[in-house]
Amino acid sequence: MLNHKIIVCLGVLVLPHLLFTKEKEKKLSQEEFISLTNKIKYLNTTERLYAIKSLEKLTEEDKKRFYDLLADISLNDFDVVVKEKALAFLADEKANCEKCIESYKKNLFDEEEKVQLQALKGIENLQLKNLNEEIKEVLKKTDFKKNNLFANALLRTIGNLEYNQKEISEILLEKFKDEETDKELKRTIILYAGSSRNMDFKDLLLQIINEKDDEDVILKAYAVNSLGKLAQDIDKTEITEKLKKMYNDILSVNSPKERTKYNPLKQQIILALIRLGDDSIKEELKKMALDDDANVRLKALEYIEDLQLKDFKDLVEVKYKYDPSKSVKNKAKDILQKWGELKQK
Repeated sequence: MLNHKIIVCLGVLVLPHLLFTKEKEKKLSQEEFISLTNKIKYLNTTERLYAIKSLEKLTEEDKKRFYDLLADISLNDFDVVVKEKALAFLADEKANCEKCIESYKKNLFDEEEKVQLQALKGIENLQLKNLNEEIKEVLKKTDFKKNNLFANALLRTIGNLEYNQKEISEILLEKFKDEETDKELKRTIILYAGSSRNMDFKDLLLQIINEKDDEDVILKAYAVNSLGKLAQDIDKTEITEKLKKMYNDILSVNSPKERTKYNPLKQQIILALIRLGDDSIKEELKKMALDDDANVRLKALEYIEDLQLKDFKDLVEVKYKYDPSKSVKNKAKDILQKWGELKQK
């Protein structure tokens, strides 16, 4: 009798879970597929968006049945909002059907920035590294005279995918030297150089850090960041000596206010020197991690994560357990989980 009750109780507990799993894995019938297809194609904007959103709950196999339809919508639909939503779904799903890839490429040139951004997401999510002609063309057509989301995202994407072909370098070097190019975009071009491991920018990066004029400290900091990422392909001794001199010059500044101005540059010098193999500077990174300013401590942890400095494991563990800043604790937790030192919950 007791066993029967346990079975009944277990049945009550387990059955909803079984039903949920069964419902979640249920495949669309042909009738349901046609109905949902028609909703996506023919209802008003709000209902079409809702219908596309509902695809997220389908099985992977059923999602793929809608890829061509969504690709067609993203290429041809008159409703920009629906077009963007369709392309976003494909990008998030890393859809790689033939029409999907065609959509990512063609929508790089769309008139709507939001659509262009989703095309970029699709290209990066699929790691499409064979679009040299499209990238060259879109770089030439993109307005660099004013700061905009698409130009920044484009530079970040081609940096992450390491588009560093000679012709692309020439276009971006010309954009950088153009006096009309927006200041923020010039900075992003410099970051692109490091992300893409683009040696064509080496001379420009050296020129920037050698300039005596410190009007744009952020630009100089980004140049140092990129030089650090080119560490494997440059004369480390020469660069290391130069960066150490810059670092000592910052430390010698008497005015606290003036020293604060150089903090971004100082932090990037520390990061670059570690990348260049100078372990003596790690003590400075430790000082950052112990700073009273939570933002500085957070930045230090980001660098420790970026550089995979597992010799800082004890420090990171203490930050996770006791740091008063929630953002610092969370970052420490993320690092420990990535390093396999903490189980993910």
